[in-house]
Amino acid sequence: MAHPSYATLSATDLVEEFSAMARDTEMVFGRYDATQLNWQPQAGRWSVAQCFDHLLKTADGMFLTFDRALDPNVAPTVWQRLPMWPRMLGRALITSQAPGGKRKYRAPATAQPAASSLDPLTVERFIACQHLGIARLRALGAEDARRIAVSPFVAQITYSVLDGHRLIAAHQRRHFDQARRVIEHPAFPSTWPAP
Repeated sequence: MAHPSYATLSATDLVEEFSAMARDTEMVFGRYDATQLNWQPQAGRWSVAQCFDHLLKTADGMFLTFDRALDPNVAPTVWQRLPMWPRMLGRALITSQAPGGKRKYRAPATAQPAASSLDPLTVERFIACQHLGIARLRALGAEDARRIAVSPFVAQITYSVLDGHRLIAAHQRRHFDQARRVIEHPAFPSTWPAP
């Protein structure tokens, strides 16, 4: 799927995007070994494995906050009750995290990737996470999609559960593109002969 307008994707569109992300990740990164996945273009720049580790940590936090939003026994916060606040913030966040954005953001501490060598199964775990996202989207009813979730990173930021899934999709594609730039780096340790 080409880079869509993530802020307007339906749940069905998101299932397609998560499916495409799983396929694209397997096709582009599935053949690399631990050394390649952990190679960094320079100190302080993320490796392929770090990009996917960051995405896994982000998705874990987001899925937990969706579960809280959908739990009728959890009382909503004042931020969840503010009219228009979630819709306005959700759309702004999705746009800010979409591929092609020029502004760089620092990942919250809880979403920072591991600094040392990561397990090569990080890519496989990320692909499995896409299938979990698909299952969650398919189970999401229209009323649940409108429920308001609190960001796992900043308590004052809220968005609908559907916008949260849109945010995940945009953010994932942005870091997928970042990981692809790592393997396109001239010094990337390729074990295959040049075409």
